[in-house]
Amino acid sequence: MYPSAVSGSITSTADLRKHNCFQVYHHIYHQKQITQAALMQDLKMSAPTISQYLNELLASGLIEKSGFASSSGGRKPSLFQIIPDARMSAGLEIVSSRVLLIITNLYGEVIFKKQLAIEFSNGPSYFDAVCQWTNQCIRQTIPYDGRMLGIGIAVQGLPTAEGLTGEISHLPNTMFRLEQFSSRLHYPCNWIHDVELAAKAEIWHNPQIENAFFLSLNRELGSALIINHSVHTGSGNFSSIIEHMCLYPGGRTCYCGKSGCVDAYCSSLALSQISGKPLDTFFSRLRLGNECEKNIWEKYLRDLAMTIDNIRMVIRNNILLGGEVEAYMTGEDIRQLATYVEEMTIIKANDLTISRGFYGKNAAAIGGSLYYIEQFLAHLPL
Repeated sequence: MYPSAVSGSITSTADLRKHNCFQVYHHIYHQKQITQAALMQDLKMSAPTISQYLNELLASGLIEKSGFASSSGGRKPSLFQIIPDARMSAGLEIVSSRVLLIITNLYGEVIFKKQLAIEFSNGPSYFDAVCQWTNQCIRQTIPYDGRMLGIGIAVQGLPTAEGLTGEISHLPNTMFRLEQFSSRLHYPCNWIHDVELAAKAEIWHNPQIENAFFLSLNRELGSALIINHSVHTGSGNFSSIIEHMCLYPGGRTCYCGKSGCVDAYCSSLALSQISGKPLDTFFSRLRLGNECEKNIWEKYLRDLAMTIDNIRMVIRNNILLGGEVEAYMTGEDIRQLATYVEEMTIIKANDLTISRGFYGKNAAAIGGSLYYIEQFLAHLPL
């Protein structure tokens, strides 16, 4: 999940010390709890060396003793563990009608989650309100600023290659600059496309995800290509924008201005508009067996299946689903979706796996919080 060695060559005694201390910390991190003897055996280091690094990490407030291991006789050895709350990070998801703030610890565990209902407005009053609320929530949760690493901001639109400007995908006049947040927030911040963060969060939770195509079935559909455990962003961060692939030429108008885009048929907003009901109501009626909702859902699944089949004509990866609609789906829905894909595809290889994400509609905000945690773990300040 994380690097286990400092990148770069070791050219001095100081580099070696940092490298070894890094190794000790990460081994404790992965093992959750471990004794000094086990560290010596696993890392092939001497008792004085391990003891030195344990003392350094204890003094820095990054690890702590956590009781004793069982022993068949004699003095029980101390157990060491990292302090998960020694550093924390926040993820702030910006959408058209709300913002979601999530704070996680070094293990990516959620320790704070709160939502603010606010309509996006590209003006000072909006940025003042969002940033003041965010700063207040963080101060109340983390009284010592030194523990807060930063805030990863998830935006629906694509930030520019320079990372300085972004926009809300389906709203006019929403181009804004990162400095409109950074000048008001009390912590370092950066922003990344929301679906990229959501995909990274799913990889964090399940490191076994090596190659997959991630479809986030939110208000605006998003997608990401995962190759070798990483999100492939492509030139200018414009890779894998499946939401604007044409599904029905001359079909429904998409917010991008084209007609027949996947987003106009497979996003959660499209499902709500077609049914005329919020998702909660639609799925409640669907599970009760109402014919109208059953017909709408079948058409939705077939359109999603066509999208998946088109994706797999280009790159034959398994599919990972996330987002609002996925949160309502049952195992039977997933099996039916896979059946529809197999029925319409010309390649009858029977090699499709459709999996469900872990974080659901919170994935982008959690991915935002992991942005600075990953940096901290990869470049441990020692």
